[in-house]
Amino acid sequence: MAYASFPHHLWPVSTHFFQQRLFLGKHDLGEIARRLGSPLYLYDLATIDHAIGALRRGLRAWPGPGLITYASKAWLSLPLAQLLTRRGLGFDVVSLGELEIAQRGGADLRRVHLHGNNKSPDLLARAADAGVGAIVVDNLHELSLLEAMKPPAPLALWLRLNPDQSPDTHAYRQTGHEGSKFGLNWEEAQEAARRIARAPHLRLTGLHAHIGSQFFELTPWFRAIDRLVALAAWVEKRHLGEIRFLSPGGGLGVPYHPDDPPARLAETVARLSRYAAGVWRNGLSGSFPTLTLEPGRSLIARAGVALYTVGAVRHLASGQRIIAVDGGMNDNMRPALYGARYTAALAHAPLAAAMGPARIVGPLCESGDFLIERIDLPEVQPEDILATPVSGAYHLSMASNYNGMLRPAVYLHARGDLVPMQRRETVADLLHRDIPLENPSNPTGTAFKDA
Repeated sequence: MAYASFPHHLWPVSTHFFQQRLFLGKHDLGEIARRLGSPLYLYDLATIDHAIGALRRGLRAWPGPGLITYASKAWLSLPLAQLLTRRGLGFDVVSLGELEIAQRGGADLRRVHLHGNNKSPDLLARAADAGVGAIVVDNLHELSLLEAMKPPAPLALWLRLNPDQSPDTHAYRQTGHEGSKFGLNWEEAQEAARRIARAPHLRLTGLHAHIGSQFFELTPWFRAIDRLVALAAWVEKRHLGEIRFLSPGGGLGVPYHPDDPPARLAETVARLSRYAAGVWRNGLSGSFPTLTLEPGRSLIARAGVALYTVGAVRHLASGQRIIAVDGGMNDNMRPALYGARYTAALAHAPLAAAMGPARIVGPLCESGDFLIERIDLPEVQPEDILATPVSGAYHLSMASNYNGMLRPAVYLHARGDLVPMQRRETVADLLHRDIPLENPSNPTGTAFKDA
């Protein structure tokens, strides 16, 4: 592969070559994997900052205030929460775990929004006690739970509208169509607004939609904004609330494969901002609300690189090779779940000429355990280090212990240093939750005893 044809747009901005080897800053990726072990995930802080800067430049096209709240489901850890908080971001959370991580990471809870299609009473109470900026109402059952609460202060609520829009993406990632489990339809949203207005401890302050993830065509997103602004006009005309936040969600796609064009994040967000401003200006008078975006993948995906060590290499009669590495669907479920396409490079020879097709597979007891279905690679030997870019989003957050596999270590590349973010999981971690039986031959215990 020539330098000019290398897919630089898929790799962290700190990636470069030295003596024909692949580096992240001053660190040889092959040597780092050998020293720290594999599988290994590296996150590049400069790439995260690059994405945040692009999002903020795009938001300048919005005439009112703008807010970036990170979609925690892409991947959240305590150190990442600390980094994003220091950069002024909020958090979109959907569980007690995500809420607690964000809070311990120092998040400004006024910029934390609780999402989810089946929030428990305990989670709602915890969010209310914590003082989150908004609880995003997903259905009328949830609203009933909120109506029955007695919070210490009035609760700010957003309504999640289902705009019946389906972007061009995998069916599992479409979340805004009529049959989706997410969001209120138009009539339900109207009912919810009326009920909130009658409840003295509830305040309707925002509207939200999220049509899906990993999409590039903006027309469905624009149609969702049309519906949100129409609902805002309906609410304000009837004095049912003051819409101070408008959130079209997130979901912008990123390139994963060399065939995918480079992302134009700032330009895309600017288009969205200008369109939303025009629709709001035509539909309502008065000041503009805070335009709240919820990037996850578009903020974090490119920053991550996964490093694997090659094990067995099989040569088939067809000329194809099957290359087994020490990670798979246990740390990257996306190829098996969505048919996601990736690329990879040998850390010691990223520019070497390809010798033929290969399939990259993992070590698990599943035929669907693969990372790359087809890729042209140079000669590959056991103990080589294979680097996979665009590994920052929806890998570690969906990682599992299937087959008793241990989740990988994670390091941050910041200003030339490698800083640990998560240690490698151990067998002791796997056993930590298990409670040994006192008498395996005749196990007894108290029914429903809470361990």
